[in-house]
Amino acid sequence: MHIDTQVGLLSMAAEDYHGHKDVVGHSSLVRIMRSPAHYQEYVTNPPEPTPAMAFGTAVHSAVLEPAAFASDYAVFDESQLDGSLQSLEDYKAAATELGIKIGKMKKDEIKDAIKAADIESRFVFREDAIARLYDGKQILTPTMMLAIHSIQASIAHHDGASRLLSNGMAEMSGFWTDPDTSIQCKCRPDWLVMKDETITGIVDVKTCADASADAFARSIASFGYDLQAAFYQDGLKALTGRTLPFYFIAVEKDGPHATAAYRASDEMIETGRAKYRGALQLLRWCRDNNRWPAYQPNGEIETIELPRWASNFDLDS
Repeated sequence: MHIDTQVGLLSMAAEDYHGHKDVVGHSSLVRIMRSPAHYQEYVTNPPEPTPAMAFGTAVHSAVLEPAAFASDYAVFDESQLDGSLQSLEDYKAAATELGIKIGKMKKDEIKDAIKAADIESRFVFREDAIARLYDGKQILTPTMMLAIHSIQASIAHHDGASRLLSNGMAEMSGFWTDPDTSIQCKCRPDWLVMKDETITGIVDVKTCADASADAFARSIASFGYDLQAAFYQDGLKALTGRTLPFYFIAVEKDGPHATAAYRASDEMIETGRAKYRGALQLLRWCRDNNRWPAYQPNGEIETIELPRWASNFDLDS
């Protein structure tokens, strides 16, 4: 799908943004740094969101777009499903009351028979009750909702984080063409800090296990957040003509849901830039040659060593 390189920043639904599959985002560049084969698998067979990813998405919505969060999410209430049919035993009991002879029917067949015979709508199936009650909303457990409210409060009480989020735009989508490789690129910053009508910074909200500086720096290195920071900064420069600072708001998933705010250093940005530029060059080569190798492109046999930390012990002890 072709993107007009002059469109700049757009407000669009997440599914529309992700629908531009031939346009490269930072997540796919992180994959190609592992290997082109992993990149190809990621873009052709996108992974299903994990529970941790779904929770992170809910946190982003609650923190950055609270009105949308209120309309898109609901707390699951088991008590509202009392009496609904769920188990095979429930189905059999309902069938008996309706005078249905189930014989060797399978569960789905019993369900269909109940629906056909229940002309007075005496019985409700659990999945139908959930669909009616929540009407397409994302469902959270009470524990998850409590955690999200605590995260909202933690960020609100952190002066630096709350200042960054006090005025701006959430989830804008940017598209540009990389001048060196002619690869079309995209980014979707969590938050763009605004002063009057001017964008003054880029913010990314990360849920994490440990928001302390040392631990979060390790997360940055492990998950390629440095690549993301540089890619977003350069993307926004292509769109606005200005180099904008990149900030992380890190908030812990578990209580007390501590929050920390960090600005990506110039050194971090340079490291991330070298990574994403190399990733784009590799992607250009793979596309031009229609080759997507894994770890050993030529099928070579390598000698493997223990990592330094594992070999650092005293043989005489």
